[in-house]
Amino acid sequence: MSTPAGQGSFFNKIKAMVAKTSRTFIWRGRSQDNEISEKIAQKIQKNSYDFSRQPHKDTYTPPYLSLVEQLEVADEQIFQAAVFNLANIAKARGKYGEDIVNILNGYLQKNEHQLERKDYVAHKLYEIRKSMEK
Repeated sequence: MSTPAGQGSFFNKIKAMVAKTSRTFIWRGRSQDNEISEKIAQKIQKNSYDFSRQPHKDTYTPPYLSLVEQLEVADEQIFQAAVFNLANIAKARGKYGEDIVNILNGYLQKNEHQLERKDYVAHKLYEIRKSMEK
């Protein structure tokens, strides 16, 4: 009688193993918190491929040129912030210093601007030149 009982437990183990493995083949179950689904992975791959196929810009525009547009704004606070930031860029980055000095000198040459603004620009130009001499 021990033989049929041993066979029964053996068959029960096989049934349990088949039941567990068949569920994983048919039903994938829930993904872990750190895993992503197949659809999301495919979407990421497609976006990455599309991004790699896009043409890249061949030209480089220095970041200070966007500040130059703010020199013509009527708001005094924006104007002073633009001049202040341009002066700091010129002090910190020597390769942009000459261009920024030329831009601010061009601003001083125009007669249409207010005297207070010109004084502020002249003061910042003095600070730039003083830092360039060091």
